[in-house]
Amino acid sequence: MILIWALSAHLWGPGADVLLASIGSVAFPHGSPALMMGAGVAIHFVVSILLGLLFAVSLDRLSSKDALIVSTFYGFTIWVVAAIILRHWVHLDAIQMSRSWWGFFTFLFFGFLLGVYANKFGASPAEA
Repeated sequence: MILIWALSAHLWGPGADVLLASIGSVAFPHGSPALMMGAGVAIHFVVSILLGLLFAVSLDRLSSKDALIVSTFYGFTIWVVAAIILRHWVHLDAIQMSRSWWGFFTFLFFGFLLGVYANKFGASPAEA
């Protein structure tokens, strides 16, 4: 997701480096730009892994089509809830960028990729 987010941020936004540094500034408010960028990438990876694990644990084994629909809706749900949760910790610029169209499609694509991964590597409904 970070690759899609970074590419779309550079094409339509202020740049992923600005957004990741603003996330990293939560952990190191007075750190160097490189330290804030590294912390932002690390935080982004940890949150993405946690969201993926949450999806995997909560997913009932569904048919391929249903899993893709549910996972894409999961991406939409993350997009809606992210601003509510993150507004207390993350810089306002990062929240505003995630609320943009490219942020919306990035979250949907993240959910869709979770569904593709679940279909490829998850147990089929007959095996569960």
